[in-house]
Order: sequence, then C-alpha cells, then structure tokens
Amino acid sequence: MPWQLPRQMPWQLPRQMPQRQPGLLQLIGMNRALVYLILGAVFLSSCITDSGRRTYELPEIPEEVVTPRTFTIIDYKNKITGEAIPEWVNRYYNSGLREVEALRTYQGSYVFVHKNEGNNFNALQLWKDNFSAELDFPRLAAARIEARFRVPYPDEEYGAFYEALIRAASDASWTGAVMKDDFWVRKRYPPNETEDEQENWEFLVLVTIEKALFSSQLEKVFQNINPLPPLDGKQIAAVNQVKEQFFENF
Repeated sequence: MPWQLPRQMPWQLPRQMPQRQPGLLQLIGMNRALVYLILGAVFLSSCITDSGRRTYELPEIPEEVVTPRTFTIIDYKNKITGEAIPEWVNRYYNSGLREVEALRTYQGSYVFVHKNEGNNFNALQLWKDNFSAELDFPRLAAARIEARFRVPYPDEEYGAFYEALIRAASDASWTGAVMKDDFWVRKRYPPNETEDEQENWEFLVLVTIEKALFSSQLEKVFQNINPLPPLDGKQIAAVNQVKEQFFENF
C-alpha cells in the first residue's frame, strides 16, 4: 500500500533572496556604526536554518531577508480519489530542484518547475493548459542561468556579458524540453502580524531537458554573445572562468 500524506501537511519554502537595492551603503546620513549594525543583523538572520531551509552566503552588500509565510496544504489534485501528492512535489517544496533531480526518474536531466499562484482556479487552469515547453522554456532557462551568478547584476565584474547572456538565453530557440507532469495544491497561510489568513491555489508544471542537450545549446549561446561595450582584459578573464565552472552546482 503506497505511503499517504496526512490530511494536512505543513510546508516551509526555502528562503528567497530578492534582488538587492543599489547604493545601500551610500545612503546620506548613515554613519559607520549604523552600517556595522545592519551588516551584523543581516548576517545573523542569513545564517538561521532548520530542516527544509537553506543557508545563503552573505553577499558583499547586505540584502533584505524575506521569509515566505508558512503554509498548510489543505487540498490538492486528485486528493478526492485518494491519490497521494507526487514525490517530485514533496521534494520541490521541502528541498528544491536539486532533490527533484536526484530522483532516479530524472537522473541525467535538468529539472525546471514553472509555477503560478492565485485565488482564481479557472484562470490558473487556463494558464496551465496554455503552457508550452517549446515557447516557455527559454524563460525558465534564462532564470536558472541568472540564478547561477552569486550576486544580482554583477556588471562591474563581467561587464556587458551578464546582461547579454540573459537576453541571449531568453531569445534562444531551445529544443528538447519536455513537460513531464503538472500538479496543483490549495494552500492556507496562517495570519501573522501584518496579514490575515489567506488561501490560494498554486499550479506547478514540471519540465525536463537532457543535461547533455542543454549544455550543448548553452555553449552555442555563449559563442554567439557579443557584449557591447566590449569587455576589458579583467572582465574577459572573469567570463572565461564562469564558462569553465558554469555547470558546477547548476
């Protein structure tokens, strides 16, 4: 008899790090003591971790840390027929894409999860029905490539290469991406100091592509990039290092 989840299962999404705001340390009137206080507070909050959460490396300039609200799954696709939540969904909510890719079913492939959340089930169903692996995959690829960089918009280190790479990945005609599965859950968020209790649906679309095929196409994207203005010698060296190590922990 297959393992069944309890009727209500609390989940905690991994921490998400929004893009930093430029010029934080240059705010007028901020003295050195206050800067150190902010750095210390962000460092401590970024190191807190427990089961199902990730610890992020502190960037050079502190970023605002936002912890997503804890939610409980109160309904899901095919629950009425007694089916369980698929393992890839469990792993995605608990640990992220890496754990989904560790499943034997997806070994040798990169996994992407496209998701949309809202309070209109029919609209979300239409969004899912209109999903196209061929047309929508470029955005998924570009987002994951962008996340590969340690800090947002590292223009000084990589020059125009970074922006040119993301644009090229978004415009590329990727082939080989396959929509493997879809799922939906209904989530209940408990009230907190600033928000009332809330219920939403979230639709997930699982897409895979063979690692070798993805790598070969990304190599062509690299080759066709022509950043303007041209990179200087230091930036060229930084870009070459990125290319050599790009798929480590990708």
